[in-house]
Order: sequence, then structure tokens, then C-alpha cells
Amino acid sequence: MAFSTPSLNDFVRTAENGLASAFYGEGSVLRKGVLKVLARVFAGVAFMLVLLLRSMWRNLFLTSSDVEGLVNAGTDFSLPNKPESYARGKVIVKAESVSTTIPQGTVLTTEDGVEFEAVSDTVLAGGSEGTPVSFLAVESGEGGNIPEGTVLEFRDGSPDGVDSEPIVGDGGFFGGASYEVVVNGGVERWGETVENYRSRLLEYRRNQPCGGCVSDYKSWAERFAGVSRCIVNQNYPHAGGVRCVLCHFDDQLVGESVEVGEAVVQDVEDYVTSDERRPVTAAVTVVSCKDKELDFTICIEPNNNNIRASVRSALKNALRSYSPGDTVRTEALSVKLLESSNAEKLAVFAISGGQYAFLDMDDAEMPIIGEIDWRDYNA
Repeated sequence: MAFSTPSLNDFVRTAENGLASAFYGEGSVLRKGVLKVLARVFAGVAFMLVLLLRSMWRNLFLTSSDVEGLVNAGTDFSLPNKPESYARGKVIVKAESVSTTIPQGTVLTTEDGVEFEAVSDTVLAGGSEGTPVSFLAVESGEGGNIPEGTVLEFRDGSPDGVDSEPIVGDGGFFGGASYEVVVNGGVERWGETVENYRSRLLEYRRNQPCGGCVSDYKSWAERFAGVSRCIVNQNYPHAGGVRCVLCHFDDQLVGESVEVGEAVVQDVEDYVTSDERRPVTAAVTVVSCKDKELDFTICIEPNNNNIRASVRSALKNALRSYSPGDTVRTEALSVKLLESSNAEKLAVFAISGGQYAFLDMDDAEMPIIGEIDWRDYNA
């Protein structure tokens, strides 16, 4: 049975009618003006109570709960929202001498003014290949997520004997996330959206802790801002072993990479393998997935830029559903893309020149988009 909340005007009319029938007439006890005032007072009180009851009812269920209800549920489950996070990565710094040191707090900046700070003192090894130095974004959020190969500069001038244009290393800077959320009338900065937090709470409620089952490892790993998905391999690479493969999906990033950086992997490993969580009989390893670029030949109708963008978005989401050890096949992928894109007709003709692509289990490979050859469906 469906229920609807009456409006304030509905309550006013009901109160007026009730008071009029009881007190207004030939022997009226109340003046008509007074009756209308009382009707609005009673209606306002009743309306506030109904709104309060509606809010309490909605907050009983995670699917309909407001932000405050989600925060309260997270407190009960010991599953708080992800805090805002700062992009992290390594910068390749070259020096003429092996004795040169990059002090902690050294600031590098991009052309757009995004700043990064050295995490600790690092002695440079010298040589033409340079030394990787860990840096952390000064400000939280996606603004610090920049691709590898980006040229930076020292904000306060480069140290003597150091190349003035250090370059962002493999994997780039990643993991920065910050979303504005209103909680109890105040503004907070979260490391995930409200709906992502709701999904994690629902996953936790539907899969209660079971002393080290798959959902436990997923919950432990996916509470970190730099982790979008944790793929749990049971009895791998041996009986009693557990491998957690981490992936990071961020549409704000430049490029298609879904790999997770070393710093985040280490944070997750420390958390998952702590004595408070890891089952005593489990040998747990935590690794990042490895990107595997796949080239696609896709026939679509109509073949225009809007449909291509729709199919590419659907393809990115479809590839994120695979796991290491899976096989990406043209037939299954065609069905997924046709269902989730705006194309009238669609067929994946080839994947990297063949009809399927295998994702290596040992290397924890995850598929990402390489080159796409767009063709007319009837060509």
C-alpha cells in the first residue's frame, strides 16, 4: 500500500472543518477569525509531527536514508565514510652528485599552480635515470591527480646540482578525492560520494562479517579512498592463501589506468594483515592490478561521435566488471555494450586482432581501453 504525506494546506483545511463543525454555528463559541488562527496552529503542530515520523521511517532503511542516517548507520557498523584524500606519487629527480638531498617539505608545482610536498628527506643517487622521490599533494581532491610524464618545477628554486624540471614517475599522482557533503547543517569533505557510501553500507549489511570470508576482505580494502574495487582470490597462490587485487576507477584521471599506487597498496596491506582482522590461518598478500591494454574493432549504427562516446563509456564500465583469470570475448562484450549504450546496432568485431583476450591470473591483469577502430555496422 502506498502512503503519501499530506501538505500543510491539507492539514489546515481538515482542522478548520473540524473546529467549525464543533464550535461554529448559531451558538458559536469561537469567532471565525479566532477559529482560523487555531486551525493553523493545530495544523502546523500536526504537520511537524508527520514530517518527523516520515524522516524516522525513511532512516530505518539504508536505501532511503538521508546523509545523517547513513552516518549514524556507519557509526553502528564501525564503517565510517572515507575521509578526503590527497594525491600521492613519485617524482623522478636527477642530480649531478650522489650526496644531494631533497629535504622533507620541498615543494614542487605544476604550471597550473598545483603543489606537491616531499614526504621525507631523500638522498639522490645521481646518474642519468634519476631517483624516485615520494611527494604528497598539498591540497586534497582530484586536482592533484596528474598523469605520469608531467614536468614539474621547484616552487622555491631548485637545490644546487639538481635538475630544475623533475618529472612525474610511473603511475602519476593518484588517489586524491574530495566531495562536499552537508551533514547536520554543516559542510564536510568526504573522500567518496554519498551514494558510494550508501552502497558500501548496503554491501556490509547484506554480507555480515564471517571471520575472513570474501566480503570481509572486500570491506577492509574498499574503505580506503584510493581503492574502488578489491578482487579476492581464495586459496591463491596456495592452499590457505588469500590475494587481494586492488583497482582504482576514476573518470577524472587522464588516461585509462586502473592500477593502484604502492603507497595505497601498503596502507591496505597493513590494515588487512593486522592481528585484529586477518584470520590466524590465512597468508594474505595485497597487490595492485596490472593494466592490460586491449584494442577493439567495433561496428556500430549509427556511426557518429555521440554514439561513439556512449559506447566508449559503456565499454569502460564493462571492462571494470572483469577479474584476473577471466576471458574477454567478443560475443559477450557485444551483448553488454548493446544493452548499456545508445547504439541501435553494435558488434565487437575483434579484440586485439582476435575473438578473445585472456587476463593473466598471476600478473593480476585488468583490461583497459587501448585503440578503438570504429566501423559502420553494415560495412
